[in-house]
Amino acid sequence: MANKKTGNKKKSTSSKSPKKKQKLQQEDMSKKIDSVGEFNPDYRRVMVIASVIIIVFCLFYFITVYVTGRDSQKSSQTEDTQTFSYTNILAGRSFSMPEHEYLVLYYDSSDTELSADMNSLASEYRSRSDRLTLYSVDMSDSMNQSYVSEESNHEPASVSELAINGATLIHFKDDQVVEYFEGSEEVKGYFE
Repeated sequence: MANKKTGNKKKSTSSKSPKKKQKLQQEDMSKKIDSVGEFNPDYRRVMVIASVIIIVFCLFYFITVYVTGRDSQKSSQTEDTQTFSYTNILAGRSFSMPEHEYLVLYYDSSDTELSADMNSLASEYRSRSDRLTLYSVDMSDSMNQSYVSEESNHEPASVSELAINGATLIHFKDDQVVEYFEGSEEVKGYFE
């Protein structure tokens, strides 16, 4: 009997082996079918990184559009409110204006009384038809401070020699000083 039992076991194991193999194959197939529907972790990482990059670029784009849209609105508002004056120049340009003959009026606009007088004289002069081009220089401007001096130079040959003390009117011809009027009374006398 012992032989029969061992023989039966052998027969039964040998007969179950193809069923077991088939069952294992079915399980492997179902795992493969299940894995086909799932993302590989590497692909999932790539998709997450790509999505983050796209979102970041979109944010930068919208922020840029928003900021530049605001800047263009501000610049258009300032352009509307600002007026450009081609008659106001810096003192450093006194010897290099395009006209052959012209006048340059130097005064301190921070002195309100003097500024009102000089602006009035300049506007009256500019309204005449028989006149030279008149440029104005605001000596209170920080860009013109290097030309302010305690003692005037009545015969400057170049801009480096220019020294202005108070209200001054200089007549230029061919980039040279022809006439020099210093003090508000002399300047008023020239315009009258």
